Amino acid sequence: MPMRGSPSGRAEVHVVKSAARTLEILEFFDEVRQPANVVTVSEALRYPQSSTAALLRSMVAMGYLQFDARARTYLPTDRVGLLGSWISPPLFEDGALLRMMRAIHRRTGQLALIAARNGDFAQYIHVMKQADAVSCHIQIGMKRPIAFSGAGLVLLATTSDGEVKSLVHRLNAYASSDAVRIHLPELLAELAQIRRRGYCVSRSRVVDNFGSIALRLPAELTSRPLVVGLGGCTNVIEERESELVAIMREEIACHLVRPRGESASLASSSDGRLQTSAA
Repeated sequence: MPMRGSPSGRAEVHVVKSAARTLEILEFFDEVRQPANVVTVSEALRYPQSSTAALLRSMVAMGYLQFDARARTYLPTDRVGLLGSWISPPLFEDGALLRMMRAIHRRTGQLALIAARNGDFAQYIHVMKQADAVSCHIQIGMKRPIAFSGAGLVLLATTSDGEVKSLVHRLNAYASSDAVRIHLPELLAELAQIRRRGYCVSRSRVVDNFGSIALRLPAELTSRPLVVGLGGCTNVIEERESELVAIMREEIACHLVRPRGESASLASSSDGRLQTSAA
């Protein structure tokens, strides 16, 4: 399993190593979806085996992993599945988002992903794929520079041109070469097209012969922009563009969009409880 991280040349914000490793272990299990022993986790994430063993034992003690003493393997508990279920209930409370992704993945036969903005990057927060697919280079937690990926461009399209100009000015100031500098007029034109069409088609931006289609989930369902995407061979994306976009929109409408009379917006009150207010 490839290391997660940013392909950008810029240094990332420092994070506490033990915290990052704990979360990456959970992401690892979310990806492999089967029990794993210390050696498997250590080799997949490239952690020292002793540190991995200590982290796994700690997560068992906290109730987030269970340990099979006979098989010497670990597996997340249901406590992990319950974390965050209260956030954006229309998406997560009854599993609607994952059902939508499974339906899109099943109907298209392509990789399906959810991405969100994380600073200057688009980050893949959930991925569904075939184990032997061409898209195996995409992993949960990976980041792509926001102006150089299909999902990132859809996320950028949710911001104003003024915000985009400020971002480009800052990113270009740190660019290590002309090859990674962003041409603002071209970017603004591309974002305008995405806003008109409602989605982005990306071809060989990060990996040769790999393309994607990305579109934003309905804004009223979540407190931050989220993007659903499909990935596969460029020729497949090009030949099936209209069909794939239609499937994505159908499944979003089926699983996430409430009937007009039931629409409501969710807000967080000062004491942290979720309240509903008329849309």
